[in-house]
Amino acid sequence: NSSLFFLYKILPQPFDYLYKFKNNENYQSATSEAIFPFIDGKTSISNIVKRFPINYIFKPLIYIGCIFMILFWYSYNQIINQISSKSKINNFLIFGYLSCFFLFLHVLLLGVEIDNKIFKLTRKIVIVAFILFEVIAQYALLKQIYLLKNKISDLINEVYLNLKILLVGSVIVATFFIVAILLLYDLNKKIDYILEWNYFLILLFYYLFSFLMWKKNSIKLPSNPSTS
Repeated sequence: NSSLFFLYKILPQPFDYLYKFKNNENYQSATSEAIFPFIDGKTSISNIVKRFPINYIFKPLIYIGCIFMILFWYSYNQIINQISSKSKINNFLIFGYLSCFFLFLHVLLLGVEIDNKIFKLTRKIVIVAFILFEVIAQYALLKQIYLLKNKISDLINEVYLNLKILLVGSVIVATFFIVAILLLYDLNKKIDYILEWNYFLILLFYYLFSFLMWKKNSIKLPSNPSTS
C-alpha cells in the first residue's frame, strides 16, 4: 500500500535492505513514529545516537569533525598572524582547542549510562564548557577579522562577514537568555530537547559562513616577515 511501490518494482534492493536492517536483532528505533525533533522535541540527540547502527556512525564522524575543527582554528591562527605580520598564539586558538577537547569528551560519554549524580553533573559541565568555549572562540576570531577588515577587504565578502557578526551576536545573547531561563525555571524535557537540537544546528552555520566569507581569487595575503 506504499506510495513508493512503483519505485520498489523498478529497484527493490534498497527497500529489501531497509526491511532486513529494521528486522536486525540489534536494531532499536529511538521512537515509535517519524518525528521532527527541531520542532516537536520528542527525543534527545543522545537518545538517537546511542542506538544501533547510529552509534557506529555518529561518534566516528564527530571524532573526525573534532580533527577538522582543530585544523580550522589552527589555520585561522596562521592566517591572522600572516595578515597582522605577527607570530603568536591568539586567544581564539586556545578557546577553539578547548571547545574541541570538550566536544570530544561529550561524544565519548554519549550513551554511557551511570546512575551517579557526580557523573551526570560532569556530563552537564562538559557540554556547557564546549558551548561556552566555542562561543568565546568564535567571538574572539570574529573580532580579530573585523579589526583587520581593511587589510583584507579584497578577500572578504562583507555580506557573509556581517552575517557571521549577526549570528555570533545572536548566539551570545541567546546563550545568556537560555542559561537565565534554566536557572530560574525547571523546563520540561520537550523544550530542553528543542533547544538542544536547534542550538547545535545554528552553531553549524558559523562554519558555513566562515567558508562562504572568503572570496575565491588569486590575491595573496601579506607575507609574514618572521616566517619568510
